[in-house]
Amino acid sequence: MTQLLTKLATKPHKLFFFGGTANAIITMVMLLLHYQGLLYAKIALPTFHAYSLIFAVFTQFFAGFLLTMFPRFLAMAEVTREAYLKAFLLLNISALAFTFAAYFSPSLTTITAIGMFVAYIMICRVLWQLYRQSGVTERFDTNWILMALTAGAISHLLFLWTFIDPTVTMVRHAAIQSGLFLYLFMLILTLSQKMIPFFTEGKVAGYRANRSPYFLHMVAGLLLIKVIFSVGSLNSYGFIDGLLFIITLSELIKWRLPARKVEAILWVLYLSLIWIPIGFLLYTIEGITPLFLGPGSVVFEKVPLHTIAIGYFTTILIGFVTRIILGHAGQKPAADRYAILLFCLVQIVVIVRIGAGLTLNSTTPLYVEMITISALLWLGLFLLWSKRYVILLFR
Repeated sequence: MTQLLTKLATKPHKLFFFGGTANAIITMVMLLLHYQGLLYAKIALPTFHAYSLIFAVFTQFFAGFLLTMFPRFLAMAEVTREAYLKAFLLLNISALAFTFAAYFSPSLTTITAIGMFVAYIMICRVLWQLYRQSGVTERFDTNWILMALTAGAISHLLFLWTFIDPTVTMVRHAAIQSGLFLYLFMLILTLSQKMIPFFTEGKVAGYRANRSPYFLHMVAGLLLIKVIFSVGSLNSYGFIDGLLFIITLSELIKWRLPARKVEAILWVLYLSLIWIPIGFLLYTIEGITPLFLGPGSVVFEKVPLHTIAIGYFTTILIGFVTRIILGHAGQKPAADRYAILLFCLVQIVVIVRIGAGLTLNSTTPLYVEMITISALLWLGLFLLWSKRYVILLFR
């Protein structure tokens, strides 16, 4: 056992991918028990759901990615084990304790969340030190990564506020919205527009992505406005989301990604990008519907949010992480039928989750059943993925 843990700790991506997978499974198991009425969260369920997924699951996976790739972006040496091991241990001990506290001891949620916040800052500090010490002059992407991480720290502080005072519903909403859009979305989008064209250029001779120089600026500005409107309960009637739909769709069309010329390990990354404009289109429809059918005429139940969170975040996570694990295990970054099945399973999870939200507009009470199915599919996805790829982390 000690030897296996030693192997796991040799690289940052091994530790954090393992931690992210474990937390993805634990979080969904707890939510399933909640849906079945076997356990009840002692804090607001949306808060537990969002906080756990943002900072115990997605943050871990992308921390593993960044601690591996950030030194390469900045032409620096690899991050030493001493620099990330304590952060990993603190983050995962605190995350496990937070899950327990959320269901059994709400008074401890703040303490455990503080532990997660300190671990987050420790990770950011490692990346900041690399940034400061690097002599690389081209820092466009790393600048945006650090700005997204700063937004994540602010979101984390807002969550801490809500754990101290659960009555501040506006702060809770600001924590969730800023965490999802100004932190996670901008972080993943920055990595997407850098890495996906880079991977493609290495596989397709003559390909060059026609990226817009101000794409990230426009998206970040509109997302900031979107978050402000959402927190202030202001309705833009789909205007801001409509602009985000047009800008993201136009940018993806400009890239002219050669989907038919690449293998599955790459086209799954292309597939993840498609969910971005789809998500903002659904937000747009949600915003303009009251103008034509009246307020409350159609219930969307966070369908657009989950379209982006599952369709984009989770699909690209599985694609990126699978690629890195195979590459560092000395295997060709490729996807066989088993991997393609997992890629397709993510898309099924998205569709089921969208369907679950829209069933609230039906006279047939299927919401709980479909939510349960989507949670089971998510759980199955990570269990099946673990069966194939987690074992490679111990090599």
